[in-house]
Amino acid sequence: MTIRIDTLLAWLAALALCSWWVFSQVSLRTDMSLFLPEGTAADQRILLNEINQGPANRLLLLAITQGDAASRASLSQQLTARLRNSPLLSRVENGAPGALQIDPLLFKYRYLISPGIEASAFSVESLNRALMQRLEELKAPFPSPFKGLLAADPMGSYQTMLRSWLAEQSIHREQGVWQSKQGEMALLLVQTRAGGLELDEQQAVLAYLQDEFARLDNDAGHQLIISGPGVFGVQSRAVIHYETQTLSMVASALIALLLFSAYRFLPYLLFAALPLLSALLVGAIVCQLVFGELHGITLAFGITLLGVTLDYPIHLFSHLRHSEPVNSTMLSIWRTLRLGVITTCIAYLVLLTTDFIGLRQLGLFTLTGLLTAALTSRLLLPRVFPQPFSPPQPRGMTLLSVMLKRKIWPSLVMLALAVISLTTLLLSSKPLWQDDIATFSPLPKALLEQDRQLRQHFSTSDPSHLLLIQGEDPQQLLQRSEALRQHLQQDPAGASLIDISLPSDYLPSVQQQRVRQQSLPDRHGLSDNLQQAMQGLPFRKAAFDPFITEIEQSRNLPPLSYAEAMSSELKTRLESMIREGQSAWFALIPLQTVADPEQIKTYVEANLPEVSYLNLKQEVSGLVGDFRQQTLQRVALGCGLMLILLWIGLGSLKRALTTLIPIALAILASVGVLHLLGEALNLFHLISLMLVLGIGLDYSLFFGRREQQQGDALLTLHALSVCALSTAGVFAILASSSIPVLHAIGLTVAIGVVMSYLATYALSRINS
Repeated sequence: MTIRIDTLLAWLAALALCSWWVFSQVSLRTDMSLFLPEGTAADQRILLNEINQGPANRLLLLAITQGDAASRASLSQQLTARLRNSPLLSRVENGAPGALQIDPLLFKYRYLISPGIEASAFSVESLNRALMQRLEELKAPFPSPFKGLLAADPMGSYQTMLRSWLAEQSIHREQGVWQSKQGEMALLLVQTRAGGLELDEQQAVLAYLQDEFARLDNDAGHQLIISGPGVFGVQSRAVIHYETQTLSMVASALIALLLFSAYRFLPYLLFAALPLLSALLVGAIVCQLVFGELHGITLAFGITLLGVTLDYPIHLFSHLRHSEPVNSTMLSIWRTLRLGVITTCIAYLVLLTTDFIGLRQLGLFTLTGLLTAALTSRLLLPRVFPQPFSPPQPRGMTLLSVMLKRKIWPSLVMLALAVISLTTLLLSSKPLWQDDIATFSPLPKALLEQDRQLRQHFSTSDPSHLLLIQGEDPQQLLQRSEALRQHLQQDPAGASLIDISLPSDYLPSVQQQRVRQQSLPDRHGLSDNLQQAMQGLPFRKAAFDPFITEIEQSRNLPPLSYAEAMSSELKTRLESMIREGQSAWFALIPLQTVADPEQIKTYVEANLPEVSYLNLKQEVSGLVGDFRQQTLQRVALGCGLMLILLWIGLGSLKRALTTLIPIALAILASVGVLHLLGEALNLFHLISLMLVLGIGLDYSLFFGRREQQQGDALLTLHALSVCALSTAGVFAILASSSIPVLHAIGLTVAIGVVMSYLATYALSRINS
């Protein structure tokens, strides 16, 4: 008995070619942003774009621990100096005064953009106070970094402007650098040039930071902690990659052991693997061609195909007879198998219409994989069997014969589970659904908690709460920002609720700059006031002639535009708030403290017509909840379509309903058991229940076959028992994953498969 080597070699060659293409062309992505909805309203799209691509994704938080404050401060200074020379980084700050760099463009425009520039600032009294303050700075034991600017800027406008821009002023300083309030770590803020989702580049940055730190530390015992979106992305990729590989190997070993135990024929392992590998490779290729990338969760979901696509060859293996050619056996079960495949695919067509790119990708991957596995099982698998073929006797037939005669126990089990599940769902006070997208994160809670604590040291702002300002261009945005600032200054109630830094605090609008220009004194008036202010002070008469000249020049400067400001030190601050959208410009302003979100929302709606309040967590959860409702509606529509197809395929509405009823019972029982286990259902539980629907439908169709030959009932029970064991085993392994998405899928399907097997067997007429 020899395997037909020609067909087998051609199939293996095709798989090798597809594997080469996948490994060389497929781009793997691991962040969870693909599993966020795209949004329909303008503010939803802006918010989701900010989550995916905003500048905050490029920020890394660094903390130097161990050692004393002085050694940490020294190491912070050395590391900052080294990192500022790196082409990988666009911003490095540690709170040291040296961070206040002198930008020629901003120095030139200081009297148009610095706060406090008004006519009274150039009075004799104001100038005298400014000059006395400069004297005090000159007498200080540590020289001011702005000492060289004294002749051109005796008012200190430039340093006042820079210090007003330091949004991190609230960060505790010790030994001249940022340190935590408890004094156990020195803090640094780094911004990468690469986006937070460019994981290869982010991994290179993290390696560079660790290497530079190690060189400077020289085994002194200090430690470097790094946190931020780049760290999360790199670690997520590592977790997904490791668990996908590990779980795949464990699941493959389990399947191999199960198949060998069931049939004791080694070639079956190869025969079963061929449709599965075809499904995985074709699914990956199609997703890459359609979406331009493949998500790690989608690839990990390929593990689940182990427990689904294997059903097709298992049905063939169990139904083979000594007196019947392999192809004839396949034809005898194909009508039922085909109907099961088509109806299962309908469940995944639902995902192709969602607002989640990740779910559309997952749906396409699964749909393509199922069709590929079914077609290769039908057209190619029979061709690799030897001719003639004497199939091995399936094992476990004695036990299954007893099961056929005693069907009462699965009926009682399903009845008890259905009653318990329904009672639990009706009486439980726990929420059934969980719409918080944060629960999908594959990162350990300890890492997320570490990031939260670091962010508390850097800022009190809450990135989950934002104000949205929109405008036709940057100037309109800046004008509306100024109007908001003026409103808050005039309304103590609003100011107490809304503590924010606005883009106009950094760059005034052109209109406001012109107002400041008009407040600048002429040369003669300024000279007179300055001479009076210098009376009794140890300054030479002509010491501040550069100041008078630059004030005169400022009176004739064209206002500083947004485009020009983006080429200055202002860039990092402006780009953190202002973005250009598809049809308009917008600014996202994080709130510093939020005690009562509803109170802020009410205030904004009542008093600020051109401003929107966004609660990021609430908005995203709302979008996820909306998607869930839409998906449930689409699933209901899909079930209706399934019923029509079953009606047509089975030739009877009664038979179609009889096929679906046990599956509905199984899904109800599955949801109840999940609820009893403390699982709050999310999107991926819902997707998994759709898979349970498809698997259960396959079981119900085979248990309900009427065209069976004599003795086929036992063969069918064997096939479905092996299918259920393999599928439940694979998904139970998946349920052990630390990745919440894979855990949810694995646990749901493992429970659902057991329930589907019991329900379809208990309510079938297989031995009637």
